[in-house]
Amino acid sequence: MSDSQQLWENYAACWSASPGERIVALGAVAVDDVAYRDPGTEVGGLTELAEYMAGFAEAFPGHRFRIDEVLEHHDRSLARWTQLGEQGEPAMAGVSTALHREGRLADITGFFLPDPPGLPA
Repeated sequence: MSDSQQLWENYAACWSASPGERIVALGAVAVDDVAYRDPGTEVGGLTELAEYMAGFAEAFPGHRFRIDEVLEHHDRSLARWTQLGEQGEPAMAGVSTALHREGRLADITGFFLPDPPGLPA
């Protein structure tokens, strides 16, 4: 597994981490001044991103993210991911891109893909 693949796997785990573990786990994979944006939000810093992740965990209890593929070059990466429901069923798919700094994610942008075949509409 590449360093970027492992970084994305660890980042994905932050979304479903317990509240007490989330900020520490996030600090291991993202820089302190991380920028994050997706179609619904834009936040800056570890604390704001951890709070956004907590809101996700509250809105989607038992859900987690699976990293399906990572492409990388020149301190940038793209991760294709699937959001899995409580029973491990696909709930949503997307891609996220990131600029890397100091071996961690520094600027993350998430995109939600249109419902692919097999996902609930």
